[in-house]
Order: sequence, then structure tokens, then C-alpha cells
Amino acid sequence: MRQAGLACAERTGAELVYRAHVGHPNAELLRQLATSTDESGEASRPEADEQLRGWLAEAGAPLGVAASEAPRPSVEEVVVRALELAHRDSTVARVLPLVLWRERSQLDLEVLRREATRRNEGPALGYFLELAGRLGNDPSLLAASTRLRDKRRRRVKAFFAGPHGPRAVTAMRRNTPREARRWGFLMNMGVDSFRTTFEKFAQR
Repeated sequence: MRQAGLACAERTGAELVYRAHVGHPNAELLRQLATSTDESGEASRPEADEQLRGWLAEAGAPLGVAASEAPRPSVEEVVVRALELAHRDSTVARVLPLVLWRERSQLDLEVLRREATRRNEGPALGYFLELAGRLGNDPSLLAASTRLRDKRRRRVKAFFAGPHGPRAVTAMRRNTPREARRWGFLMNMGVDSFRTTFEKFAQR
């Protein structure tokens, strides 16, 4: 993509940080191709994201949206889709530990683990399960998170979708919580941000 002019690279320390070249004549076409379908074959469009937020609201997520009128799929499917959306929506990421804790008695953790792994979201699920277990003092969620740990994983990457400039990368490296780094992620969002939301809404 870099050779074709569709991506740019900036050196940050010893690393090359890539970002989209939005000025390329084919940038919009590439964006449409990349976002036209998700792995389930369903359209990835604003309406689908809003429907998912509505299902999360039904599960107690404080997202300020109305519950979706469409029938809600299994809670495991909602969570896995939310993991995918969380990379593009920091508010959804912030409420995921709360949703996991609220729905813990309904979750089939084995199904959830299998589906998250199939969609390459195993580390993200492990991270949010760990947060939910710590914030909600639930050993079962903590135990479920450890089963997703891959000790071979050494490299870290930005949790939230880019592009990320050099300043953003520096901020992420400085502010990433140790829990996120343990799962291979960099993010400029501390545990206190998750804790504030959790403690405010957990008992409602």
C-alpha cells in the first residue's frame, strides 16, 4: 500500500507508524471496500452501529440511545460485535466492562471465547473481562480472562483505529494502563476512566 501511494509512514523512534494517505485519488474507494462488510457479511454502516448501541443499552450500557426495536441476538453475539465496534468508538469501549459484569450470569463464556477468537478479538475480550472482573470484584470473570492469555504475544499495537500521528503514539505509550499493555494494546485511556463509568452505573 505504501508503494502504491495509499499509505504513508512516519518514523517514531525505532518504529515506522503507518497511516492512510487520504489525499490519494483511490482513498475513498479503498475506505468503502474496507468498511462495506464485516466478517459476518453484514453491512458495516452507521445504522448497524446504532442498532448495536441500542442492544448494548438494553444490557445496561449508559450510551444515551434508545433500545433497538430489532430483536436482540444472543448476548454473546452482541458482546463480540461490540468488541469490534470498540476499536472505532471509545465510548463503547468504556462501557464494555460494565456490560460484561451486568450480563455475567447470562453469558456462555466458552461460546463468547470461541466467537471472539474466531473474529480475532480474543485479546480484546480478555482485556475487558479482566477489567470487568477487577472493577466488579468477580473471580469468575478474572478466571475467564486468563484462559484467553497468549504468552507468546509480545508486540503491542494501538487498540483504537488510526491514523495515529507521532504525538498520539507518544501519548499512548505514556498513558497505556498496565492491564492493556499486558494484552498487547496501547491506548490513551486509563483504568480510572473505566472505573468512573463502572462505579456510577453498576448498581443502577
